[in-house]
Amino acid sequence: MASAFPKLPGFVPTQELDKPNFRKVSAAKQDQNREIKQLPNKEYPVPRKQPTQVPSQTGMFNPDYLSTTHAMHLPKVCLLISYIPKNSNNDSEELYQPSWVKMDRHVLRFSGFFKEAVVESALENYRIRKLTIFYYLEDHSISITEPKQENSGVPQGAFLKRQKVLRADGSKTFIIPEDFRINQDIEIFGKTIRLYDCDQYTREFYEGLGQPQEQSFSPQSDSFETKTMTKYIPQKDTVMKDYLEHKLGGGKVTSQKQFLENDRKVLKFYVFSDIEYVLHYYLADDTIEIKEINSANSGRVPFPMMLRRQKLPRKFSLNQPGQTYAEDFIRPQDIQFGQPLIIYNRKFAIQGCDPFTRYYYQEKFNVDFPLGGQEEQQIEQRSNIIIPPHNGIGDEQDSLGYIYRLQPIPPKKDFFKWVDNQVNLRYLAMFNTTKPEDKDRVFVITYFLNDDSLLVYEPTVRNSGIPDGKFLEKRKYKNAFNNNEFFSPKDLIVGNEVQINGWKFQLLDCDEFTKKWYADNFK
Repeated sequence: MASAFPKLPGFVPTQELDKPNFRKVSAAKQDQNREIKQLPNKEYPVPRKQPTQVPSQTGMFNPDYLSTTHAMHLPKVCLLISYIPKNSNNDSEELYQPSWVKMDRHVLRFSGFFKEAVVESALENYRIRKLTIFYYLEDHSISITEPKQENSGVPQGAFLKRQKVLRADGSKTFIIPEDFRINQDIEIFGKTIRLYDCDQYTREFYEGLGQPQEQSFSPQSDSFETKTMTKYIPQKDTVMKDYLEHKLGGGKVTSQKQFLENDRKVLKFYVFSDIEYVLHYYLADDTIEIKEINSANSGRVPFPMMLRRQKLPRKFSLNQPGQTYAEDFIRPQDIQFGQPLIIYNRKFAIQGCDPFTRYYYQEKFNVDFPLGGQEEQQIEQRSNIIIPPHNGIGDEQDSLGYIYRLQPIPPKKDFFKWVDNQVNLRYLAMFNTTKPEDKDRVFVITYFLNDDSLLVYEPTVRNSGIPDGKFLEKRKYKNAFNNNEFFSPKDLIVGNEVQINGWKFQLLDCDEFTKKWYADNFK
Protein backbone atom coordinates (compact mmCIF):
# COMPACT_ATOMS: atom_id res chain seq x y z
CA MET A 1 0.00 0.00 0.00
CA ALA A 2 1.39 3.33 -0.99
CA SER A 3 1.91 5.90 1.73
CA ALA A 4 0.30 9.31 1.68
CA PHE A 5 3.24 10.83 3.55
CA PRO A 6 5.74 12.95 1.64
CA LYS A 7 9.18 11.61 0.83
CA LEU A 8 10.84 12.77 4.00
CA PRO A 9 13.88 11.13 5.64
CA GLY A 10 12.68 8.00 7.41
CA PHE A 11 9.58 7.48 5.28
CA VAL A 12 9.46 5.08 2.35
CA PRO A 13 6.46 5.36 -0.01
CA THR A 14 6.11 1.58 -0.27
CA GLN A 15 6.42 0.96 3.47
CA GLU A 16 3.48 -0.65 5.18
CA LEU A 17 2.85 1.37 8.30
CA ASP A 18 0.93 -1.37 10.05
CA LYS A 19 3.81 -3.87 9.66
CA PRO A 20 7.06 -2.16 10.68
CA ASN A 21 10.26 -4.23 10.50
CA PHE A 22 13.28 -3.02 12.43
CA ARG A 23 15.31 -6.23 12.44
CA LYS A 24 19.09 -5.91 12.02
CA VAL A 25 20.41 -7.44 8.82
CA SER A 26 23.34 -9.81 9.36
CA ALA A 27 26.64 -9.54 7.51
CA ALA A 28 25.92 -12.76 5.63
CA LYS A 29 22.57 -11.34 4.46
CA GLN A 30 24.27 -8.14 3.34
CA ASP A 31 26.82 -10.15 1.34
CA GLN A 32 23.94 -12.06 -0.23
CA ASN A 33 22.17 -8.84 -1.18
CA ARG A 34 25.37 -7.60 -2.82
CA GLU A 35 25.61 -10.89 -4.74
CA ILE A 36 29.04 -11.66 -3.32
CA LYS A 37 30.52 -14.97 -4.33
CA GLN A 38 31.41 -16.83 -1.16
CA LEU A 39 34.45 -18.97 -1.87
CA PRO A 40 35.24 -21.87 0.47
CA ASN A 41 37.89 -21.09 3.06
CA LYS A 42 41.18 -22.39 1.81
CA GLU A 43 43.56 -23.96 4.28
CA TYR A 44 47.15 -22.83 3.90
CA PRO A 45 50.29 -24.53 5.22
CA VAL A 46 51.22 -22.55 8.31
CA PRO A 47 54.94 -22.01 9.04
CA ARG A 48 56.41 -22.54 12.48
CA LYS A 49 53.61 -24.91 13.45
CA GLN A 50 53.79 -26.26 16.99
CA PRO A 51 53.19 -30.04 17.33
CA THR A 52 49.90 -30.90 19.02
CA GLN A 53 49.90 -33.11 22.07
CA VAL A 54 47.37 -35.97 22.38
CA PRO A 55 45.65 -35.98 25.79
CA SER A 56 46.73 -38.70 28.17
CA GLN A 57 44.59 -41.88 28.08
CA THR A 58 44.21 -42.18 31.83
CA GLY A 59 41.38 -41.61 34.23
CA MET A 60 37.74 -41.89 33.36
CA PHE A 61 38.44 -41.90 29.58
CA ASN A 62 40.60 -45.04 29.79
CA PRO A 63 38.73 -47.84 27.93
CA ASP A 64 39.63 -50.33 30.66
CA TYR A 65 37.65 -48.32 33.22
CA LEU A 66 34.99 -46.85 30.93
CA SER A 67 31.50 -48.11 31.67
CA THR A 68 28.65 -48.35 29.22
CA THR A 69 26.80 -45.59 31.06
CA HIS A 70 29.64 -43.11 30.53
CA ALA A 71 30.07 -44.20 26.93
CA MET A 72 26.47 -43.38 26.13
CA HIS A 73 26.86 -39.73 27.17
CA LEU A 74 30.36 -39.05 25.79
CA PRO A 75 30.70 -37.20 22.47
CA LYS A 76 32.02 -39.05 19.48
CA VAL A 77 35.27 -37.03 19.54
CA CYS A 78 36.13 -38.29 23.01
CA LEU A 79 35.29 -41.86 22.06
CA LEU A 80 37.54 -41.69 19.02
CA ILE A 81 40.38 -40.20 21.04
CA SER A 82 40.03 -42.78 23.79
CA TYR A 83 40.34 -45.73 21.42
CA ILE A 84 43.40 -44.48 19.50
CA PRO A 85 46.41 -46.68 20.18
CA LYS A 86 49.25 -45.11 22.10
CA ASN A 87 51.85 -45.57 19.37
CA SER A 88 49.60 -44.36 16.56
CA ASN A 89 50.94 -41.58 14.26
CA ASN A 90 47.49 -40.15 13.44
CA ASP A 91 46.77 -36.69 14.83
CA SER A 92 43.32 -36.91 16.36
CA GLU A 93 42.94 -33.16 16.71
CA GLU A 94 43.82 -32.63 13.06
CA LEU A 95 40.69 -34.53 12.05
CA TYR A 96 38.34 -32.29 14.01
CA GLN A 97 39.95 -28.79 13.89
CA PRO A 98 38.11 -26.33 11.63
CA SER A 99 40.04 -23.90 9.47
CA TRP A 100 39.33 -20.93 11.72
CA VAL A 101 40.95 -22.83 14.61
CA LYS A 102 44.02 -23.83 12.60
CA MET A 103 44.56 -20.28 11.31
CA ASP A 104 43.82 -18.59 14.62
CA ARG A 105 46.35 -15.82 15.44
CA HIS A 106 48.20 -16.30 12.16
CA VAL A 107 48.52 -12.85 10.61
CA LEU A 108 50.40 -11.63 7.53
CA ARG A 109 51.90 -8.15 7.83
CA PHE A 110 52.81 -5.91 4.90
CA SER A 111 54.12 -2.36 4.68
CA GLY A 112 52.85 -0.09 1.94
CA PHE A 113 52.37 3.52 0.94
CA PHE A 114 50.27 5.68 -1.31
CA LYS A 115 50.72 9.21 -2.62
CA GLU A 116 48.21 11.86 -1.57
CA ALA A 117 48.00 15.28 -3.20
CA VAL A 118 48.41 18.38 -1.02
CA VAL A 119 46.85 21.61 -2.26
CA GLU A 120 47.41 25.21 -1.17
CA SER A 121 50.74 24.50 0.50
CA ALA A 122 54.03 26.21 -0.26
CA LEU A 123 56.06 23.46 1.46
CA GLU A 124 54.86 20.38 -0.42
CA ASN A 125 52.79 19.21 -3.38
CA TYR A 126 52.14 15.66 -2.21
CA ARG A 127 52.46 13.53 0.91
CA ILE A 128 53.72 9.93 1.09
CA ARG A 129 51.49 8.15 3.61
CA LYS A 130 52.91 4.89 4.93
CA LEU A 131 50.57 2.11 6.05
CA THR A 132 50.82 -1.23 7.84
CA ILE A 133 48.45 -3.88 6.44
CA PHE A 134 47.40 -6.92 8.52
CA TYR A 135 45.80 -9.92 6.77
CA TYR A 136 44.13 -12.39 9.15
CA LEU A 137 44.19 -15.96 7.82
CA GLU A 138 41.49 -16.90 10.33
CA ASP A 139 38.64 -15.21 8.44
CA HIS A 140 40.46 -13.49 5.52
CA SER A 141 39.82 -10.04 6.98
CA ILE A 142 42.06 -6.98 6.63
CA SER A 143 42.93 -4.11 8.97
CA ILE A 144 45.15 -1.15 8.13
CA THR A 145 46.93 1.23 10.52
CA GLU A 146 49.00 4.33 9.85
CA PRO A 147 51.94 5.20 12.14
CA LYS A 148 51.51 8.57 13.83
CA GLN A 149 53.84 11.46 13.02
CA GLU A 150 54.27 14.63 15.02
CA ASN A 151 52.70 17.77 13.55
CA SER A 152 51.58 15.92 10.42
CA GLY A 153 48.19 17.65 10.30
CA VAL A 154 46.56 14.36 9.28
CA PRO A 155 44.41 12.19 11.58
CA GLN A 156 46.51 9.03 11.80
CA GLY A 157 46.18 5.73 13.60
CA ALA A 158 43.42 3.30 12.56
CA PHE A 159 43.12 3.67 8.78
CA LEU A 160 40.73 0.75 8.12
CA LYS A 161 38.99 -1.31 10.77
CA ARG A 162 39.12 -5.08 10.49
CA GLN A 163 36.77 -6.38 7.77
CA LYS A 164 36.68 -8.33 4.56
CA VAL A 165 37.55 -6.30 1.48
CA LEU A 166 36.29 -6.93 -2.04
CA ARG A 167 38.59 -6.96 -5.00
CA ALA A 168 38.58 -3.92 -7.25
CA ASP A 169 38.25 -5.94 -10.47
CA GLY A 170 34.48 -6.34 -10.10
CA SER A 171 34.60 -10.11 -9.54
CA LYS A 172 32.71 -9.69 -6.24
CA THR A 173 35.18 -11.88 -4.41
CA PHE A 174 37.24 -11.05 -1.35
CA ILE A 175 40.96 -10.37 -1.34
CA ILE A 176 43.05 -13.47 -0.67
CA PRO A 177 46.75 -13.84 0.29
CA GLU A 178 47.77 -14.44 -3.34
CA ASP A 179 46.80 -10.82 -4.14
CA PHE A 180 49.59 -9.36 -1.96
CA ARG A 181 52.90 -9.06 -3.81
CA ILE A 182 55.82 -6.79 -2.92
CA ASN A 183 56.62 -4.06 -5.46
CA GLN A 184 53.08 -4.33 -6.84
CA ASP A 185 49.93 -2.30 -6.29
CA ILE A 186 46.79 -3.41 -4.51
CA GLU A 187 43.59 -1.37 -4.51
CA ILE A 188 41.60 -1.20 -1.28
CA PHE A 189 38.47 0.95 -1.25
CA GLY A 190 39.77 3.21 -4.00
CA LYS A 191 43.27 3.64 -2.51
CA THR A 192 46.08 2.25 -4.65
CA ILE A 193 48.71 1.03 -2.21
CA ARG A 194 52.21 0.00 -3.28
CA LEU A 195 53.67 -2.78 -1.07
CA TYR A 196 57.37 -2.41 -0.27
CA ASP A 197 58.08 -4.72 2.69
CA CYS A 198 56.79 -7.57 4.87
CA ASP A 199 57.95 -9.33 8.02
CA GLN A 200 59.94 -12.57 8.23
CA TYR A 201 56.91 -14.72 9.13
CA THR A 202 55.07 -13.53 6.02
CA ARG A 203 58.06 -14.44 3.85
CA GLU A 204 58.15 -17.94 5.33
CA PHE A 205 54.40 -18.27 4.68
CA TYR A 206 54.77 -17.45 0.97
CA GLU A 207 57.83 -19.70 0.64
CA GLY A 208 55.64 -22.53 1.93
CA LEU A 209 53.15 -21.72 -0.84
CA GLY A 210 55.93 -21.78 -3.43
CA GLN A 211 55.48 -18.06 -4.16
CA PRO A 212 58.41 -16.25 -2.48
CA GLN A 213 58.14 -12.48 -2.18
CA GLU A 214 60.54 -10.04 -3.82
CA GLN A 215 63.20 -8.08 -2.00
CA SER A 216 62.10 -5.11 0.08
CA PHE A 217 62.87 -1.55 -0.95
CA SER A 218 62.69 1.87 0.68
CA PRO A 219 59.83 4.13 -0.37
CA GLN A 220 60.54 7.60 -1.64
CA SER A 221 60.49 10.44 0.88
CA ASP A 222 58.38 13.57 0.58
CA SER A 223 59.12 17.19 1.45
CA PHE A 224 57.42 16.90 4.84
CA GLU A 225 59.65 14.04 5.94
CA THR A 226 62.79 15.65 4.51
CA LYS A 227 62.32 19.13 5.97
CA THR A 228 60.21 18.58 9.08
CA MET A 229 60.81 15.08 10.39
CA THR A 230 64.57 15.00 9.78
CA LYS A 231 66.22 16.31 12.92
CA TYR A 232 69.21 18.58 12.53
CA ILE A 233 72.27 17.20 14.28
CA PRO A 234 74.70 20.07 14.86
CA GLN A 235 78.38 19.41 14.45
CA LYS A 236 80.57 20.09 17.44
CA ASP A 237 82.87 23.05 16.95
CA THR A 238 85.52 22.64 19.61
CA VAL A 239 87.34 25.81 18.59
CA MET A 240 84.20 27.94 18.91
CA LYS A 241 83.32 26.25 22.21
CA ASP A 242 86.77 26.99 23.63
CA TYR A 243 86.51 30.58 22.41
CA LEU A 244 83.14 31.15 24.09
CA GLU A 245 84.32 29.55 27.34
CA HIS A 246 87.37 31.81 27.47
CA LYS A 247 85.22 34.82 26.67
CA LEU A 248 83.04 34.03 29.70
CA GLY A 249 86.09 33.68 31.93
CA GLY A 250 86.45 29.89 31.85
CA GLY A 251 88.03 27.41 29.50
CA LYS A 252 90.90 24.99 29.85
CA VAL A 253 94.52 25.97 30.17
CA THR A 254 96.63 24.57 27.35
CA SER A 255 99.68 24.05 29.52
CA GLN A 256 99.08 23.91 33.26
CA LYS A 257 102.80 23.99 34.01
CA GLN A 258 103.23 27.16 31.97
CA PHE A 259 100.27 28.74 33.72
CA LEU A 260 101.51 27.92 37.24
CA GLU A 261 105.07 29.10 36.57
CA ASN A 262 104.21 32.33 34.73
CA ASP A 263 100.92 33.40 36.26
CA ARG A 264 100.75 37.19 36.83
CA LYS A 265 103.97 37.69 34.84
CA VAL A 266 103.48 40.22 32.05
CA LEU A 267 105.98 41.68 29.58
CA LYS A 268 105.41 45.36 28.88
CA PHE A 269 106.54 47.03 25.63
CA TYR A 270 106.14 50.61 24.44
CA VAL A 271 105.20 50.67 20.75
CA PHE A 272 104.28 53.37 18.25
CA SER A 273 102.05 53.23 15.18
CA ASP A 274 100.28 56.55 14.72
CA ILE A 275 100.20 57.32 18.45
CA GLU A 276 101.77 55.80 21.54
CA TYR A 277 100.57 52.35 22.66
CA VAL A 278 101.43 49.87 25.39
CA LEU A 279 101.73 46.18 24.44
CA HIS A 280 101.25 43.56 27.16
CA TYR A 281 102.47 40.01 26.61
CA TYR A 282 101.04 37.51 29.15
CA LEU A 283 103.51 34.69 29.74
CA ALA A 284 100.84 32.47 31.36
CA ASP A 285 98.99 31.75 28.10
CA ASP A 286 100.99 33.60 25.38
CA THR A 287 98.29 36.20 24.75
CA ILE A 288 98.78 39.84 23.71
CA GLU A 289 96.79 43.01 24.25
CA ILE A 290 97.46 46.57 23.09
CA LYS A 291 96.28 49.60 25.06
CA GLU A 292 96.17 53.20 23.98
CA ILE A 293 98.01 55.80 26.05
CA ASN A 294 95.57 58.59 26.76
CA SER A 295 96.85 62.04 27.64
CA ALA A 296 94.94 65.07 28.85
CA ASN A 297 93.90 67.65 26.25
CA SER A 298 95.14 65.47 23.37
CA GLY A 299 92.09 66.21 21.26
CA ARG A 300 91.43 62.50 20.74
CA VAL A 301 88.51 60.49 21.96
CA PRO A 302 89.86 58.07 24.58
CA PHE A 303 89.75 54.52 23.26
CA PRO A 304 91.21 52.22 25.91
CA MET A 305 91.84 48.98 23.98
CA MET A 306 93.47 48.89 20.56
CA LEU A 307 93.52 45.07 20.55
CA ARG A 308 91.77 42.90 23.10
CA ARG A 309 93.64 40.08 24.78
CA GLN A 310 94.15 37.14 22.40
CA LYS A 311 96.76 34.94 20.80
CA LEU A 312 98.41 36.75 17.92
CA PRO A 313 99.12 34.66 14.78
CA ARG A 314 102.09 35.42 12.57
CA LYS A 315 99.89 35.54 9.46
CA PHE A 316 96.48 37.12 9.33
CA SER A 317 93.49 35.04 8.15
CA LEU A 318 89.79 35.90 8.41
CA ASN A 319 87.75 33.02 9.86
CA GLN A 320 85.02 32.47 12.40
CA PRO A 321 85.17 34.51 15.62
CA GLY A 322 87.88 33.04 17.80
CA GLN A 323 89.00 30.56 15.14
CA THR A 324 92.25 30.72 13.24
CA TYR A 325 94.00 28.26 11.00
CA ALA A 326 97.41 29.55 12.01
CA GLU A 327 99.30 27.06 14.13
CA ASP A 328 102.23 29.30 15.03
CA PHE A 329 101.74 32.37 17.20
CA ILE A 330 104.06 35.18 18.20
CA ARG A 331 106.38 34.24 21.06
CA PRO A 332 108.59 36.49 23.24
CA GLN A 333 111.68 35.69 21.11
CA ASP A 334 109.87 37.12 18.06
CA ILE A 335 109.65 40.58 19.63
CA GLN A 336 112.99 42.31 18.98
CA PHE A 337 114.10 45.88 19.34
CA GLY A 338 114.57 47.71 16.04
CA GLN A 339 112.31 45.37 14.05
CA PRO A 340 108.69 46.37 13.41
CA LEU A 341 105.99 44.10 14.79
CA ILE A 342 103.24 43.41 12.23
CA ILE A 343 99.85 42.91 13.88
CA TYR A 344 96.97 42.29 11.50
CA ASN A 345 98.79 44.05 8.63
CA ARG A 346 99.60 47.06 10.81
CA LYS A 347 103.19 47.95 11.73
CA PHE A 348 104.15 48.81 15.29
CA ALA A 349 107.61 50.18 16.05
CA ILE A 350 109.07 48.99 19.37
CA GLN A 351 110.55 51.86 21.41
CA GLY A 352 111.43 50.15 24.69
CA CYS A 353 110.23 48.09 27.63
CA ASP A 354 109.93 48.20 31.42
CA PRO A 355 112.59 46.90 33.90
CA PHE A 356 110.91 43.50 34.42
CA THR A 357 110.81 42.84 30.66
CA ARG A 358 114.47 43.84 30.33
CA TYR A 359 115.47 41.47 33.14
CA TYR A 360 113.41 38.65 31.57
CA TYR A 361 115.15 39.02 28.19
CA GLN A 362 118.59 39.08 29.81
CA GLU A 363 117.94 35.90 31.80
CA LYS A 364 115.99 34.02 29.13
CA PHE A 365 117.56 35.02 25.80
CA ASN A 366 120.72 36.91 26.87
CA VAL A 367 119.48 39.98 25.00
CA ASP A 368 119.87 43.55 26.24
CA PHE A 369 116.50 45.18 25.64
CA PRO A 370 116.60 48.99 26.09
CA LEU A 371 114.31 50.80 28.45
CA GLY A 372 112.15 53.65 27.26
CA GLY A 373 108.75 54.75 26.12
CA GLN A 374 106.11 57.12 27.30
CA GLU A 375 104.55 56.18 30.59
CA GLU A 376 100.86 56.31 31.11
CA GLN A 377 99.71 59.41 32.89
CA GLN A 378 98.69 58.75 36.43
CA ILE A 379 95.29 59.96 37.44
CA GLU A 380 95.59 62.80 39.87
CA GLN A 381 94.27 61.96 43.27
CA ARG A 382 91.40 64.10 44.31
CA SER A 383 91.59 66.08 47.49
CA ASN A 384 89.72 64.81 50.49
CA ILE A 385 86.10 65.80 50.54
CA ILE A 386 85.24 68.12 53.38
CA ILE A 387 82.11 66.85 55.05
CA PRO A 388 80.03 69.69 56.55
CA PRO A 389 78.49 69.20 59.97
CA HIS A 390 75.02 67.76 60.13
CA ASN A 391 72.30 70.37 60.50
CA GLY A 392 70.05 68.02 62.47
CA ILE A 393 67.42 67.67 59.77
CA GLY A 394 66.78 64.11 58.69
CA ASP A 395 69.11 61.15 58.99
CA GLU A 396 72.82 61.94 58.83
CA GLN A 397 73.71 58.87 56.76
CA ASP A 398 70.97 59.75 54.31
CA SER A 399 72.32 63.31 54.03
CA LEU A 400 75.85 62.02 53.31
CA GLY A 401 74.56 60.49 50.07
CA TYR A 402 74.30 63.98 48.56
CA ILE A 403 78.00 64.58 49.25
CA TYR A 404 79.46 61.45 47.64
CA ARG A 405 77.04 61.09 44.72
CA LEU A 406 75.26 63.47 42.39
CA GLN A 407 72.25 61.18 42.43
CA PRO A 408 72.20 59.76 45.95
CA ILE A 409 70.99 56.30 46.77
CA PRO A 410 69.36 55.35 50.09
CA PRO A 411 71.78 53.89 52.64
CA LYS A 412 71.79 50.13 52.97
CA LYS A 413 70.54 48.64 56.20
CA ASP A 414 71.95 45.60 57.95
CA PHE A 415 69.24 43.08 57.15
CA PHE A 416 70.47 40.35 59.51
CA LYS A 417 70.78 42.80 62.39
CA TRP A 418 67.26 44.01 61.67
CA VAL A 419 65.85 40.46 61.76
CA ASP A 420 67.83 39.08 64.69
CA ASN A 421 67.38 42.03 67.08
CA GLN A 422 63.68 42.77 67.24
CA VAL A 423 64.15 43.97 70.85
CA ASN A 424 63.35 47.33 72.47
CA LEU A 425 64.91 48.69 75.68
CA ARG A 426 62.82 51.15 77.73
CA TYR A 427 64.08 53.66 80.31
CA LEU A 428 62.45 56.17 82.65
CA ALA A 429 64.14 59.59 82.61
CA MET A 430 63.70 63.20 83.80
CA PHE A 431 65.13 66.52 82.75
CA ASN A 432 68.42 67.37 84.46
CA THR A 433 67.62 71.06 84.89
CA THR A 434 66.93 73.67 87.53
CA LYS A 435 63.93 75.19 85.79
CA PRO A 436 60.93 74.71 88.04
CA GLU A 437 58.52 74.12 85.13
CA ASP A 438 60.71 71.25 83.75
CA LYS A 439 61.91 69.60 86.94
CA ASP A 440 58.91 67.29 87.28
CA ARG A 441 58.57 66.26 83.63
CA VAL A 442 58.93 62.50 83.11
CA PHE A 443 59.95 60.81 79.82
CA VAL A 444 60.12 57.27 78.43
CA ILE A 445 63.21 56.63 76.29
CA THR A 446 62.99 53.63 73.94
CA TYR A 447 66.13 52.20 72.34
CA PHE A 448 65.65 49.99 69.25
CA LEU A 449 68.40 47.38 68.91
CA ASN A 450 67.62 46.53 65.27
CA ASP A 451 68.77 49.94 63.94
CA ASP A 452 70.30 51.71 67.03
CA SER A 453 67.65 54.42 66.98
CA LEU A 454 66.08 56.32 69.90
CA LEU A 455 62.56 57.53 70.59
CA VAL A 456 61.68 59.90 73.46
CA TYR A 457 58.04 59.96 74.57
CA GLU A 458 56.39 62.09 77.25
CA PRO A 459 53.42 60.48 79.06
CA THR A 460 50.22 62.37 79.74
CA VAL A 461 50.05 64.43 82.97
CA ARG A 462 46.67 65.97 83.69
CA ASN A 463 46.46 69.73 84.30
CA SER A 464 50.21 70.16 83.65
CA GLY A 465 49.75 72.60 80.80
CA ILE A 466 52.37 70.73 78.73
CA PRO A 467 51.34 68.82 75.58
CA ASP A 468 52.08 65.10 75.84
CA GLY A 469 53.14 62.62 73.13
CA LYS A 470 56.27 62.31 71.04
CA PHE A 471 59.12 64.49 72.30
CA LEU A 472 61.94 63.41 69.95
CA GLU A 473 61.49 61.66 66.60
CA LYS A 474 62.71 58.09 66.19
CA ARG A 475 66.17 58.17 64.57
CA LYS A 476 69.82 57.69 65.40
CA TYR A 477 71.30 60.29 67.74
CA LYS A 478 74.91 61.05 68.62
CA ASN A 479 76.28 60.98 72.12
CA ALA A 480 78.01 64.28 72.86
CA PHE A 481 79.81 62.70 75.84
CA ASN A 482 81.37 59.94 73.65
CA ASN A 483 83.09 61.75 70.73
CA ASN A 484 79.79 62.20 68.89
CA GLU A 485 79.40 58.48 68.34
CA PHE A 486 75.94 57.07 67.89
CA PHE A 487 74.20 55.89 71.04
CA SER A 488 74.65 52.26 72.04
CA PRO A 489 73.26 50.24 74.98
CA LYS A 490 76.53 50.86 76.85
CA ASP A 491 75.77 54.58 77.00
CA LEU A 492 72.31 54.09 78.52
CA ILE A 493 73.07 52.96 82.06
CA VAL A 494 70.56 53.67 84.83
CA GLY A 495 71.85 56.52 87.04
CA ASN A 496 73.93 58.18 84.30
CA GLU A 497 73.25 61.45 82.58
CA VAL A 498 72.83 61.46 78.79
CA GLN A 499 72.48 64.30 76.33
CA ILE A 500 70.18 63.62 73.38
CA ASN A 501 69.92 66.29 70.71
CA GLY A 502 70.99 68.98 73.24
CA TRP A 503 68.55 67.84 75.95
CA LYS A 504 70.05 66.46 79.14
CA PHE A 505 68.23 63.53 80.73
CA GLN A 506 68.82 61.69 83.98
CA LEU A 507 68.08 57.95 83.65
CA LEU A 508 66.04 56.90 86.70
CA ASP A 509 64.90 53.33 86.01
CA CYS A 510 64.16 50.71 83.33
CA ASP A 511 61.62 47.91 82.87
CA GLU A 512 62.12 44.29 83.91
CA PHE A 513 62.95 43.08 80.40
CA THR A 514 65.71 45.70 80.06
CA LYS A 515 67.20 44.66 83.40
CA LYS A 516 67.22 41.01 82.33
CA TRP A 517 68.74 41.88 78.95
CA TYR A 518 71.59 43.83 80.60
CA ALA A 519 72.17 40.96 83.02
CA ASP A 520 72.52 38.49 80.12
CA ASN A 521 74.66 40.64 77.80
CA PHE A 522 76.77 42.75 80.20
CA LYS A 523 78.22 40.47 82.85
